[in-house]
This record gives sequence, C-alpha cells and structure tokens, in this order.
Amino acid sequence: MIVEFIGATGAGKSTLARGLVKRGVPARGVRMATDLVTDRLGRRWIDDAHAINLLADVSALPSFIRSLDRDRDFVRFAFDRLGRHAPSTFAKVNYRRNIVRKLGMHEMARNADPGTTFLVDEGTILIAYQLFVYSGAPFTQADLEIFARLVPLPDLVVHVKAPIDVLLRRAMTRPDRRRELARGDVREVERRIARAVELFDGLAKVEPIRGRLLTVDVADDSPERLDAAVREIAGWLAGTEAASPPSGSSVAPSDRRGAPGKATLIAFVGSEATGKSTILGEVEGWLGRSHRVRRVHAGKPPSTPITFLPHVLLPALRRVFPEQRTLFVEERYEDGDRAATKPYPLLFGVRSVMLAYERRALLTRAARSGKGTVVLSDRYPSEASGAPDGPQLAHLPMPSARFSIRRVLARMEDRLYRDIPAPDMVFHLSAPLEVTLARNAARNKQEPEDYVRFRHALSSKLRFDGAPVYGIDTDRDLELVVREIEEVIGDGRATAR
Repeated sequence: MIVEFIGATGAGKSTLARGLVKRGVPARGVRMATDLVTDRLGRRWIDDAHAINLLADVSALPSFIRSLDRDRDFVRFAFDRLGRHAPSTFAKVNYRRNIVRKLGMHEMARNADPGTTFLVDEGTILIAYQLFVYSGAPFTQADLEIFARLVPLPDLVVHVKAPIDVLLRRAMTRPDRRRELARGDVREVERRIARAVELFDGLAKVEPIRGRLLTVDVADDSPERLDAAVREIAGWLAGTEAASPPSGSSVAPSDRRGAPGKATLIAFVGSEATGKSTILGEVEGWLGRSHRVRRVHAGKPPSTPITFLPHVLLPALRRVFPEQRTLFVEERYEDGDRAATKPYPLLFGVRSVMLAYERRALLTRAARSGKGTVVLSDRYPSEASGAPDGPQLAHLPMPSARFSIRRVLARMEDRLYRDIPAPDMVFHLSAPLEVTLARNAARNKQEPEDYVRFRHALSSKLRFDGAPVYGIDTDRDLELVVREIEEVIGDGRATAR
C-alpha cells in the first residue's frame, strides 16, 4: 500500500510521515518509501536529502522505464506543460528529472512487499507543485481534473493543511528552503504558498483523489497537536485496512501488485459529450479504494514504436490531402454521396490499420495488467464495421482487381481487431442529441458540432457480442448515474477472471 502526504511547503508532511513510522499501524509494517533506496548495505549512513534524491534518480530509473508504457499519457501531459510554462531552461530539465524519479519510486513501492505500507512525502501527486505552482501560467479546475485522471495515484492520500501565516513562517525559517523560495522576498513566498494551498484544495475535490483522502490540520507546532494528527492518521489507516471492498463488489480485490492473470476490462462507450470521462473518474475513485485500477483511452491510443514516425508525419499529410482526413471519409461513405462508390483513399486505409494496431497493443497490454486489476477504458472497439472505434474498411467499396492493396489493408485491420480481447462488461452511455450538443458547447475544448452529430448518429451501431452491455441514460443527475453503474458492478454481473 502507498500512502502519499500532500500539501503546501511547511505543512508538516515529512514530520507526520516520520511520526507515523515511529508510532506504527496495527497489523501493518510502516516504512518511508525512501527506505527502498537507502535501506541497503553501504547506503544506510546516507541522510542528506539531496544525496538521497541523487541516489533515487539512479535507483528509480529502471522502474520508470518499465512503467512508461502505462504512464505514457501522463508523462506526455506533464512534459508538455513544463515545456510551455517552466520558468527557465534549468527548471524545465530539473522538474522533468523530478518527475522521472517520482514515477520510478512510485513503481518501486507498488511492486514492493504488499504487506508493508509505504509513506511518501514527495510522491506523484506532488508533481502538481512543479506543473502548477512554480510557473506563472494560471490553472483551472479542468487542468486539475486532467492531472488527477492521468497521474498514477497512491492507494490513500493524506492532505496536510495549516493557515497561510503558519506555512509562511515555517517556509521562511526551515534550514532547507526550496530553491524556488530561497531567493524570493516574503511577499513572493506568500504568493506561492497561497497558490499551493489553492492547488491542493482543488485537487482534494477531484475524483479519484477525493475518494481516498484524509484531511488533517496542523495549525501549530506543539507536540500535542502533532501527536494527535499522527494518531488520527494511524487510526484512519487501521480502519481502512480493516474495511471490506465496496458493498457487494464482484471484482476480485487487488493485491496491489498485479498478480499474473487477466485483468477485468470494463468499457465505457457512447457518443461525444455523454459524460464518459466524468463518470469514469467517479467510478475510478470508488473502485480505487479497494482495487488496483488502470485507466486507458482506447479511442485515442498512444503511438507505438512502429507507428511513432507515421504519427509525426500525419499532420503534414493531412494538410496536403485534407480530403483524406478520417472524419471527411467516414462522413462521405455514411452520407452515400457519389464519391462513396469509389474505393477508399489509401491514406485513410493506412491510418485505420495504424489505429487498429495501436488499439490492439494498448488493450492487450491492459488485459495483462494482472488478476485483481480493473481496467477502465474510455471507449472500446466495436465489432461492427463502420461503428465508432471499430473496423472502418471492411464495409467500404473495394477495387475489382484480384490483387488490391486496399483489400490487404482491410484484412489486416480485421485481423488486428479480432485479436483484441473482449471486455468483461460494457456500459453504453447515451443522452439525447440536444443534450450532447449543449454539453459540448459548455466544454473548455469543444468538438465541431457536425462531428458531435455524426458520432451521435453512429453510436447506435455499437455492438459487443462477446460481453454484457448495459445501457445507461446520462441525461439525469450524475449521482444517480454513478450509483446505477456501481450497483451493476457490485451485483455480481461483472466477473473477474
């Protein structure tokens, strides 16, 4: 189990974590995560924080590389934001190094002794500090929701709070002041601390962090207050350990290490703006309290080593051949215009095969995440040719010649999709067209209205013959929608293999 302490500089994260190690938790071994690096022969004498970080940089790198396949989307998101908003070139490089170390340490703790609780005071959620506090770029609640959705999360989170004046005093008087605060005057330090408080208060409201959170207030430095906070955390952890999985949950509890075997695949499908991402976040928070949860996006799979270069070239090819863009081709054949009697464009065929290959790679790896792991997929390949996220070539006109590159591409695409493991359960989300259009218009990042209408029309073609499919009407309160989904999962209708 991994427990991360979050909060602004000076909140007392490290003090509480070390106090909890001394006190312990009933029936549980408790250690600092840094022990995975320092508690080895020849290293136990190291106690300098900078030296420990350098040692962790080296020790955590192999684990980071192993986790990159799973965490690629988060790394891309974090590195891109730093590339745009880091205050200096040095900060950009240093913060990226910190991200590599924290993700690697997270992976090391995830695969360590499952009977030990590892306490982390510089964990994955604290990456948000570098992304959102130590830059001048503003952040929104939507930015925090994206961060929480992509970042690999600990099992439990302790949010340590204190008044800003107390945080400021502690930050200014601590001997190891952060580099970003060491040169600033009191007013600048206070501004950054206030920004950090806003950041962590915002993250505490976001699922799935909200569902695994304890908030403790350390308003003063008295031994009595610190001891009370440690006792509160210890009691909470003991209660959490004793708690059973969510009521009636039929998904096998995870040992948090991903034992060999097939993961449980739960797909959320439907047209644009039906609430898939929001609902996924709520379900992830619920299941994440007792299971190892992995979230993937089968609609937008990451590139693979084989498809990386074509991905780089695609934007240029789309500008040169705009009529071969995927949406244009799909709409042309769906509407049945005169051009629809001709064979499909080759670029569209190559792109369709690439997508099939990337989806197979993503979902095959996800299925191998280990027995007890629950994989939540945003969208999933349908078996019907021409349906969203499914095969796109088999139903299109083919040349009459005996040998045809287009026919070869269609066969390759079909074979790739047939190799994708069937989901264990599918939730088909739906809402009236006018509702999806209104939701799309209210988004920060809108899709074109024609695209939303087109995807809404196609959503009726979704077919999953090898899995139970449950229709969910999302044109109602989110709480009711999530409760219905949780009841379906908990009623024993989703079976972990």
